[in-house]
Amino acid sequence: MKISPQEISVRLENFRKTSRDKRLPLTPQKSAIFQAIATSCEHPGVTEIYKQLKSEFPSISLATVYKNLKKFENLGLLVEIPVPGKAPRYDAKLEIHSHAVDTASGCVYDVETPKNLSLPKEILGKKVKHANLIYYL
Repeated sequence: MKISPQEISVRLENFRKTSRDKRLPLTPQKSAIFQAIATSCEHPGVTEIYKQLKSEFPSISLATVYKNLKKFENLGLLVEIPVPGKAPRYDAKLEIHSHAVDTASGCVYDVETPKNLSLPKEILGKKVKHANLIYYL
């Protein structure tokens, strides 16, 4: 599956707007980390992003990548996908969809969420901000 140039543009503009609104400095490293996820269908992990950016940013560290991914997740710019026994993967596709995780390989795939699935708007008196249905294979 390929991400359309329009969708990439929307994701990057949302990143820039949210960064401005939340007063998050837009450094070249932060932008490159987010772009690595926004342009990937592979649901990359910290190590993959680090390896991809190391040649362009020789001083970047795994800690920098991890810290920024957590920051982006907290800002609602991406979703962390837990993978049992392996490092988590990340997804910048914010539209409602599910994931299938191959626990043997660690690969993550997008899966259409069933239309008849009823998601609660509130749990224990608190508003549900996000739901992520994950199938473990």
